[in-house]
Amino acid sequence: MPADAAGQSGDDWLATRTRYRRLSMGSLFGGIVGLLIIDAIGPPLAAVVVYWLGFVGFFTIRRLAPMPLFDERDQALERRASYDSLRVVGAALIIGAPSAAALEQMGRLTVPPVVDGALIGIAATFGVFGLTYLARRYA
Repeated sequence: MPADAAGQSGDDWLATRTRYRRLSMGSLFGGIVGLLIIDAIGPPLAAVVVYWLGFVGFFTIRRLAPMPLFDERDQALERRASYDSLRVVGAALIIGAPSAAALEQMGRLTVPPVVDGALIGIAATFGVFGLTYLARRYA
């Protein structure tokens, strides 16, 4: 394949992009796994430091990469995945919250406080989504 203006062939460019993507995602994954492992066996502060180092590495690699690591196909995939996630979680909220409240009122179920907190968090997420959607639509 002929070289482009930067002197890299298409195969070299793709291999470089793939390497940087793997490095960035590996840093992110390493930070999350490091948090879980160190939190289970060591001091919580060290776990948080490893977590943040993973995220700093992720953003640093993305910033310093010689080319964009994600293109319009990746953005379209993220949009579809986000939409599908919102639909699934929204359906669970629409069905789960009233059902849990009704069952609790009937004495058939005792909803733990953590579930109440999760439902409030999910509802808040949808509220933020709705507000940002309206702000972008009418701005």
